[in-house]
Amino acid sequence: MTSTPSALDAAGGAATNQAFVARLPILDANRATLAYELAFRPLQPDSRSASPDFATARVVGDAVLGVGLDALTNGHKAMVPVSRRLLLEGVPEVLPPDRAVLLLAADIEADTEILNACRHFKREGFELAIDDFVLNAWTRDLVPLATYLKVNFPALDREARAAIVAGRGARGPKIIAAGVDRMETFEQAGDERFDLFQGYFFGKPVLQSARTMPAQQVGNLRLLQALNKPDISVSDLEDLIKHDVTLTYRVLRTVNSAAFAQRRTIESIRQALMLLGRDTIRRWASLWALSSLGGGLESELVVMSTVRARACELLGTSSPEESAQGFFVGMCSLLDAMLGVPMTEAIAELPLATDVREALLGEPNAHRLRLEVVTACETGDWADAIETAAGIGVNPDALRSAHSDALRWAHDLHQLGSTA
Repeated sequence: MTSTPSALDAAGGAATNQAFVARLPILDANRATLAYELAFRPLQPDSRSASPDFATARVVGDAVLGVGLDALTNGHKAMVPVSRRLLLEGVPEVLPPDRAVLLLAADIEADTEILNACRHFKREGFELAIDDFVLNAWTRDLVPLATYLKVNFPALDREARAAIVAGRGARGPKIIAAGVDRMETFEQAGDERFDLFQGYFFGKPVLQSARTMPAQQVGNLRLLQALNKPDISVSDLEDLIKHDVTLTYRVLRTVNSAAFAQRRTIESIRQALMLLGRDTIRRWASLWALSSLGGGLESELVVMSTVRARACELLGTSSPEESAQGFFVGMCSLLDAMLGVPMTEAIAELPLATDVREALLGEPNAHRLRLEVVTACETGDWADAIETAAGIGVNPDALRSAHSDALRWAHDLHQLGSTA
């Protein structure tokens, strides 16, 4: 047995990037992202595939080669579901051992072949995780080989969860509580000594009673709105940035970075705008203004907001104004979670267009539908995403392309921001 991608070869060879991909964050107790579980679906079923295993291998290759592993995971580990057949015949070679965690399906029986395959991949440098883990006679043999045990937290009672935590041993694998969709569940899982957490609990606001939004946050919200006016002039944008010392420093530091390899030093915001253009600079500034609200560039809320912004922008192509408003809707879609207040309060100080305000408050208009398409892609609910997209005139290929582009764009933007 080797790590040669036999299933991928049989599925048809070179990747064509014809795959939807969702990434489901796995967070630690401080709500910092440790890894992403990747979920894949082909754009069109492959009639040449003899089994789901071939299709899985092909789609993994398409997504990783087409989007790029760094863009998919923001430099974190990628947790990739694998079947029994892929374990025995070889996982796609596009998965680097030092970056990939092989997530064993819950129905894989730990017989001699599987145990030998797991030992092989461990020697190759891969980490192993077990999906939907339940402690029983055959899973016990896999525990010493696993780095992670993923547990469906709501599906098990407290006694069963306690047995898993106790059964891993003092130096055993880390345990992931999956299905954590409320802050109360997150806190309970932490109390029960779970190590990592998966679910969208962090994207829901923890409301703080009688809380007045600090003046600095109000100022950053207004800056974010001003930066994203569709008709903002170069002069107005220059004026906004140069009156904020932090933004000025970050723009000049970024434009003078090795990524741009300028022959001469850029010394003013006006020069930066002339070199890179209004839209590039204002999107940088928007990200940095948002990060000051959301806990920094590495916050998963900021990462998700940036992807949503770009995807909503790309799906709103009827006019520059619609695209710009779509960007702002996506960028602000998690402000309530960032600020710990209802969305009505989070945007109360912003002079928004009526349809943008309505979209952020959940009213069914075109901007809201685009946001719902993007969030469905985010969670891997592709059937809903495709159906909703069709209702606004977006076909599956355009949807996949927009989502993939947004992942790459957000990754590049965060990379630039982290150096500034």
